[in-house]
Amino acid sequence: MMGMNERANEHQRRLPPAERGRTQDTSRDDLIIEAALELLAEKGYHGLTMTDVAARAGVSKATLYRRWTAKADVIADAIATLSSMKPPRYTGTSLRDDLIALMEQAGNCDDRPEIVTATMEMARSHPDLYRTLSDRFGMFVRTELAGLAKRAANEGHPPLSKVALDVLSDTVIALLAHSAGPAGISIPRERLIALVDQVLMVLIVGRRIA
Repeated sequence: MMGMNERANEHQRRLPPAERGRTQDTSRDDLIIEAALELLAEKGYHGLTMTDVAARAGVSKATLYRRWTAKADVIADAIATLSSMKPPRYTGTSLRDDLIALMEQAGNCDDRPEIVTATMEMARSHPDLYRTLSDRFGMFVRTELAGLAKRAANEGHPPLSKVALDVLSDTVIALLAHSAGPAGISIPRERLIALVDQVLMVLIVGRRIA
């Protein structure tokens, strides 16, 4: 089974390093990503240009274009670095607590909320780009849920089939999207706990939490 990073790379829009020529300095990737996020927050998707990104990152346009061929590509990779697509710090105290931690992380829109607004703007005019981000988020959620489902099986609960895991993942994504709404607001913790207790625990272990 592929790991999280391998799965994410399937949808990464960064160009692979050239087989010939100088080895690319990966530290420049971080500079470019951070510059793209800053400009996205300041100018919105339609207002920023590749020239802006190169200038803010302190790299040449040639350096930028060797890594990403278009604005949509670098922005997609930049947005994918935000905290809502990173695994949470699981406490390990209980399956329920770790599910809540995952839902809090995946439902968090407070990490640079202006970028969430710009992403919504971008999605309206670039559905293919939005699909890339949706696919990445879906893979992140499914990978994390697979680990939690395996833990539940190790604790004696019936293991989830692939279909059941797919349904669980789709349910989580749908619940988060519905609760966050079109504005992408952060979901109150109390709401996330209710979703875990009344829905997700049922799908994983077959019972609600009172």
